Amino acid sequence: MDRIGFNRAHAWVLILVLSGMFFSALEENATGAIAAGLQAAFGTTKADLALMALIETIGFVVGRLLAGYMGDRYGRRKALSVNLLLYTLGGLLAAFSPNMIILSAFRFVVGVGLGGEFTIGLALISEMVATRNRGSVTASLNIGSGGVGNFVSYGLFLVVLGPMNGILGGTELSWRWLLVMLAAPAVMVVFFRRYLPESPRFLLAHGKVDEANKVLTILASGRLRWRPTPEEVIPYLSASDVPTKTVHQRLPIMALFTRSSLRRLGSIGVASWMSFGANGTLFVLLPAFLLSEGYSVTQSLGFTMVMNFGGLLGACAAAYLAGRVGRKTVIRSAAVLGCGAGIAFATLANGAVLIMVIGALFKIFAMLLNTTLAAWWPEQFPTHVRARGVSILNAVSTSSGAIMPLISVAVFSAVGLSGVFVMFAFMYALVFVSAFIPPETQGRSLEEINNEQSAQEAG
Repeated sequence: MDRIGFNRAHAWVLILVLSGMFFSALEENATGAIAAGLQAAFGTTKADLALMALIETIGFVVGRLLAGYMGDRYGRRKALSVNLLLYTLGGLLAAFSPNMIILSAFRFVVGVGLGGEFTIGLALISEMVATRNRGSVTASLNIGSGGVGNFVSYGLFLVVLGPMNGILGGTELSWRWLLVMLAAPAVMVVFFRRYLPESPRFLLAHGKVDEANKVLTILASGRLRWRPTPEEVIPYLSASDVPTKTVHQRLPIMALFTRSSLRRLGSIGVASWMSFGANGTLFVLLPAFLLSEGYSVTQSLGFTMVMNFGGLLGACAAAYLAGRVGRKTVIRSAAVLGCGAGIAFATLANGAVLIMVIGALFKIFAMLLNTTLAAWWPEQFPTHVRARGVSILNAVSTSSGAIMPLISVAVFSAVGLSGVFVMFAFMYALVFVSAFIPPETQGRSLEEINNEQSAQEAG
């Protein structure tokens, strides 16, 4: 992979994965954006909205863990296909829900589909690019989802639930049209993903040398749709390259429970809980919080869109820094700056301009943290358990996204929006401390990292 580098075929692989993540971000953010519509249609309260978000997030956790198992057992490509199909169908059916119970059930299905998209996308991309490109390319996945996806989603929500609201039947109906609009384009992604190749590292870990060589030949050619004949396949790998311990020896899952693996899981898990919990609360509840502060639906969605532009900048900064600066340095710096932005929001954000400006700054550091942490996840595990390791960390971050909004509702009720941001500042302080423990991985090949970890465990 290091010899092949990054070419047009890799770019198309990245686009195919990014496209699914982009639409998944739109689906995920819709939960908070349709709060007013659900209130008009079903009399939903903030607590009801948080409960639906919890149900959807349980779906995320289930989806992440299932996708991790499927990705390591049956392949990254198959797992991605199932994920996309599930959240597209679930999102479409949710638009026709007659009550909150049915809606929550379909949003659970959406959650299962969304859950594995980011998990498997990270594992696949990290295994398909050269060492020098890995950090920037894996970090760029969050540009498509957490960056562009979040920014565009609230722009779309603002148009559909604002100016188009009356045309689409008013507040009681416009949210249904929004869910249909979100599901429809994702069908095209399902169609084009048939060209997505399997990870050559996954194939090699399963002893499929010929198939791995075929994928490497396709990637080296730069033509993703090309299917070489057996004579055209370049023998990059041989049977001697198959790992000594393969998945067929029934021991891969134990690699997640060694002393060194548990330290990595624990420390990065704490950092992920804190970072993704703070950001997830903003996704789900910020529009509702702003409504409670006296702002209109249009204003609250507009403020959130501006803040999410900061998130896009943060994701882009993470992708740039990933190829140049160590993961630990970026995470510790972003945690300190995010802590400061949280305190500034709590003490200074009075009025529309300051809410948007300081909120956007907070989102820059939040997305810089989340994106760098996500790029760090797949680098901590060997190939045969990479998808499951990532799925566990992703499930931890998702669980935080379910529990922290419930806690935030109580904090908001007691001390207002400023109190919520003080809580975020404390959470980022814990991220700073946790980032000292895992190993630095920037600029090192996956095999080098894995061999070092194996030597530590053997010692």
